[in-house]
Amino acid sequence: MKMTTAAHGGNYGELAKQHGLTKEIVLDFSANINPLGVPASLKTKIAENLDKLTEYPEPDYLALRARIASFHQLEISNVIPGNGATELIFGIAKVTQAQKVLILAPTFAEYERAFCGAEVIYAELSKENHFAAFETVFEIIKREADLEAVCLCNPNNPTGQLISQKEMIQIAKLCEERNIYLIIDEAFIDFLEASEHVSMVHYLAEFSHLVIIRAFTKFFAIPGLRLGYLLTKNQMIQEALLQIREPWSINTFADIAGQCLLDDEKYIEQTYRWLSIERAYLYDGLKKFPELTVYKPSVNYIFFHLEEKCDLRTELLLKKIFIRSCANYRGLSERYYRVAVKNRSDNQQLLQALEVIFSGS
Repeated sequence: MKMTTAAHGGNYGELAKQHGLTKEIVLDFSANINPLGVPASLKTKIAENLDKLTEYPEPDYLALRARIASFHQLEISNVIPGNGATELIFGIAKVTQAQKVLILAPTFAEYERAFCGAEVIYAELSKENHFAAFETVFEIIKREADLEAVCLCNPNNPTGQLISQKEMIQIAKLCEERNIYLIIDEAFIDFLEASEHVSMVHYLAEFSHLVIIRAFTKFFAIPGLRLGYLLTKNQMIQEALLQIREPWSINTFADIAGQCLLDDEKYIEQTYRWLSIERAYLYDGLKKFPELTVYKPSVNYIFFHLEEKCDLRTELLLKKIFIRSCANYRGLSERYYRVAVKNRSDNQQLLQALEVIFSGS
């Protein structure tokens, strides 16, 4: 049976209800959203532009595209905005019409849903190799005939593992030689302070089959606004995506957000300062539990394996804490989990709850 609706980290309301809880009193570690919250600069900007709700958004989003293009030192034609990264994932699947696609396992579920009519080849990642992807992906591309597209989430979700820029260049060269579209989802890459050393944005001119998808959602804590964008130098893809996109799919406030948030250097610096401290604190705290095998994180979430039989998500929910079970990811069991890095108080509550659960108190 084909999937129709994917389960995501933020879908914790229904499970909370089953335990007589409300979303408001549950501490949510399942959604990887910046705990600094919506930037003050955006709140001010939206307040100043409330009257624009009486107007339709600009149909071609020229100002938004120009700001994103300037930020990445690209041309406006290289930027296609979308109603979140997910709209663009489905858009690129429709445009390329790839019939044989390579997808990581485990990874974000929407690639498989977007390419639902294609033959999917899975790059099965293993705990023995710490869920590293490069060698497996590279060998499959070389081996599989008629491969038309490769979808890579970098950093990968939920494992947090990175394909290095050097490795990705090798993949891109091989895809270019074989006329394979290389679609890289960099939705979490903004959480890397030195992201330019991992991202492939500056290599778009070298690879005509390269497509990069980015998002404002996670880093700027605006999942409710739905704003992402696609970058490519491929003219066919650019024109086709603009032709198939629905009119006004990006609302006025999302349009405004995309134009102002990239300039909020104070918020960006605060995020890196928070993350460098709290990620280390939570990672070190989780590693102290012998019941867990914790994988070193690269961005704002931590992936781990529970070594004993226990429904850890339910146990924590009884303590009003919700974490992401990875049981519905291909290749993972119910003993794999992912937690977001949050503020110190929240991180302490999680560690204290785990201490109680594992001690049997």
